[in-house]
Amino acid sequence: MVAEKATVAYDLNRPVCRGGIAARPLANGMVYLRHPKFSSQIINVTQWSLLEMCDGRSLEELRELAPARLGFEVTVDQLQSTVEYLAELGVLEGTKTTSNYYRVVDASPLIARLAPLVRAVATRWFGWFTLLVLLASVGLLVSDWGRFTDEVAQAAREHPVASIVLYYLTFIPIALLHELGHAVVINYYGGEVPEIVIRSNAHFAVLSNSSVLKERKQLLWYLSMGTVVDIYIWLALLIAFHYTSHYLLLMFLLPQTIYFLLYSYSILNNSDYLKLVAIWLDQPIPPRPWGFLRNGWQKHPETKPERQLLYIMTVSLVIKLALTAFLIWTFLIKEYRVLILYVVYKALIYAIGHWRQWVSRFIRQKPHLVAKTRVPG
Repeated sequence: MVAEKATVAYDLNRPVCRGGIAARPLANGMVYLRHPKFSSQIINVTQWSLLEMCDGRSLEELRELAPARLGFEVTVDQLQSTVEYLAELGVLEGTKTTSNYYRVVDASPLIARLAPLVRAVATRWFGWFTLLVLLASVGLLVSDWGRFTDEVAQAAREHPVASIVLYYLTFIPIALLHELGHAVVINYYGGEVPEIVIRSNAHFAVLSNSSVLKERKQLLWYLSMGTVVDIYIWLALLIAFHYTSHYLLLMFLLPQTIYFLLYSYSILNNSDYLKLVAIWLDQPIPPRPWGFLRNGWQKHPETKPERQLLYIMTVSLVIKLALTAFLIWTFLIKEYRVLILYVVYKALIYAIGHWRQWVSRFIRQKPHLVAKTRVPG
């Protein structure tokens, strides 16, 4: 643990490690950091060693000290780049983390118990069986589509506020199970999952040491296991809905159904699906999917894997747009309130995810107004 230091202002040229950081070594040369004033982080051991060196020395002094402390030479530019990264994490005095999530619990004992299951599920036969489960789920949804849309329309008419709240809340525990699906794969292959965290939008995530995932097969199962868990949850909800009707059951089923109809195969927002397809084709993950699509169709890719990635991304986008149009058309005819409530829901989600930024921006722009509200003394 780094000793407490007096609070100082952040200076890029003379960085100071934040006092009171608790550090724990992890597998594969990674280090887990905890502190009340920043979101927990996992960094590599070289970054941690450099962070421990940051005691107010100048970058030039750190450069001279590096061979003895790090075991190799670095340039001032390399040091500056690393210090800027550490500042973004909030681990230097006078800085704030750019990550908005908070520790909930250490689920390592539970994940360690579940990890051996990966040996049975990370197989070709289980993959094909899961595909059949997905097809069965789609079949059930199609067979009950009329009743499903009728009940969604009824919920929008009779319980508009409750439906928005429950649509949001019922997805949270399922999202946690999705994240645990990723976590057990990491644990099975030797990585640690020191935290389950909750984001500023109240959705769960896991802080995990994914650096242990080196092989292509490991990465593919890691990326797909969250959705695999979702598929079986979706099937269970659809079976229950097929035999009974209940408002609360519908509120669990609805977000899962929207997820599979519109988001599970998304190619945007750094999605698991996009990463999985890119790794499967041995292609780099496009950092800007829209730009990749636009440039790909303007300048046709030369290699077959690049063309396959372009085609898969395009088909996924076309399917998403078609299903979006179908859902809009369906509820325009059946009950337009469903669409209004969904727009309100998306606006609320956006506000929940950005309110901290808005408050910070307001404080920066109107410091005199904030100062007037403070109690003297």
